[in-house]
Amino acid sequence: MVSLSGAQKPRGNSLPRHHGLNVASAELANDPSAERIAHLLAVAKTTFGEKGFAATTMDDIASAAGMSKKTLYKLFDSKSDLFRAMLTKNLQRFDFFAAGSSQESAIVELRRALRYIADIVLMPDEIALHRLLIAERKQSPALAAIFTDVIFNSGADGIVSCVKRVRLRRELADIPVKTVTDMMLGAVFSNDHFRLMVDDGYSVNRRALHKRIDATIATFCEDVDR
Repeated sequence: MVSLSGAQKPRGNSLPRHHGLNVASAELANDPSAERIAHLLAVAKTTFGEKGFAATTMDDIASAAGMSKKTLYKLFDSKSDLFRAMLTKNLQRFDFFAAGSSQESAIVELRRALRYIADIVLMPDEIALHRLLIAERKQSPALAAIFTDVIFNSGADGIVSCVKRVRLRRELADIPVKTVTDMMLGAVFSNDHFRLMVDDGYSVNRRALHKRIDATIATFCEDVDR
């Protein structure tokens, strides 16, 4: 079984390392190398999607990114750290904290957040990663744990924060907010996501998707017109 962690480089360099969720921290955002990290993560996403996780090496990613493996290891300790950071990158573009403090209604912010997540989840390169996870779940079992932690746990936190701010229908009062959020996400994405996973010729109808988001919000929430 291929190790998920990959080779380790001894510590002791002067550059800050980036471990998974910390890669998009405020510290990194102010770092002049942030653009380089963003490029590296985009290259890693493409490489993992094309070759698979187990077959991709740190050499492959370093070469595709136009850097040495030594430089890559100064930024990330292992292939798993890089993979986690890559998954996290897209989720942190939407500022849920700012959304929660804006002047727009909670319903409007929930609608914007769901559309944003849809734009991520249903993109071709994201679908390629989901196919990778299914194909390699036995060969690299820890891959699923990373994916679940970042996408299903951390990834849903922002939507949960939006759902907490809306007034849900009375029938949902005794259901945990995380469960309600999962139900909403399933209603919005499940059909398109499944079709994209199994049918290379399928394409998402964005107008229909937005109508489905609106219908889902109307089904779960009160005061939809506010």
